Amino acid sequence: MESILRDAMKETGLFDTVEVEHTDDPDQLVVALCQFRPNLTEDQIALTIEHVWDGTIRYPFWEAHSTRVDDGHVEFEGATREGPVGRYVTFHLVAQRSQVPSQRGPQY
Repeated sequence: MESILRDAMKETGLFDTVEVEHTDDPDQLVVALCQFRPNLTEDQIALTIEHVWDGTIRYPFWEAHSTRVDDGHVEFEGATREGPVGRYVTFHLVAQRSQVPSQRGPQY
């Protein structure tokens, strides 16, 4: 799941960095931190993350997710099950706006 999420997020072309890891915490087995381009809105990023979730990540049997949109970042939490007695996986993804590099003043 780590590599599937990492590849799917990179393929969107909207993120400057994508870091994905796994944990032993059953409430957040897969965690991700992404930085999105400064010219994009938080709503665009939230829709993209939900599209990746629905189209690539979630299992078809069952899923639940929530998305929180704030100024400068989007937080996504999701859980999905493969079947009634099959595997499950939980996700916690935070996407933050990339910082715009400051412009240098004139050099004297």
